[in-house]
Amino acid sequence: MFTPPAIWVTQYANVGTWVAALLTLGIMSVLWRENPWYRACEHIFVGTTAAYNVVTTFSGTIKPGVTENMVRNGDWWEIIPICLGLMIYMQPIPSLRWISRFPTAYWIGYNAGMNLTIRIFMPLFTEITASMRPLIVVNEGSFNLMASVTNTVFTVNMLLAFLYFFFSFEFISRSKRVLTGARWVIMVAFGAAFGTSVMARISLFLGRAEFLLVNWLKILPS
Repeated sequence: MFTPPAIWVTQYANVGTWVAALLTLGIMSVLWRENPWYRACEHIFVGTTAAYNVVTTFSGTIKPGVTENMVRNGDWWEIIPICLGLMIYMQPIPSLRWISRFPTAYWIGYNAGMNLTIRIFMPLFTEITASMRPLIVVNEGSFNLMASVTNTVFTVNMLLAFLYFFFSFEFISRSKRVLTGARWVIMVAFGAAFGTSVMARISLFLGRAEFLLVNWLKILPS
């Protein structure tokens, strides 16, 4: 088997690093304004993602479904979902576009049925069960102060947020203290969720910045 020289591998790695760096800078250029460089990088990203999904779907789902399940195990009924999946690829052909509506309708109906049953009620019951916490926590015969305080604060905040949406009760709608406290609880929750999203985006940016400064420009040591 032919083994490429080490210099070829190094040059190939350098070319890959330059391509990745240029694509990263192209995506980041949208912070300045939308430009052709950003659009080209966006199309490359979408195209490569679509191609990768097609290849992984074929190698991870369709191929083992035919070779393992159908040929070896005799589960020939799996030809039905495979045909439904392949029918979606008729969408780009105008004369055969009507065929792609059948798997699309089936998929939308299936997900609608699932979302209206298991995917809604089961998480709801799980959240209701998880919200029922004891206000006085006793572990191994001793009183746990920290857990009791935590559960009490959690229960109070939950009740405030819960009461904020009961506009039909007159005594709640007139109680400014309850509404103000509930509004603070909801805003803190929204702020924490927003902060978590921002930190996730910052961590992604720091990863790409580290790649540019360490692997590409080699300004910082690895």
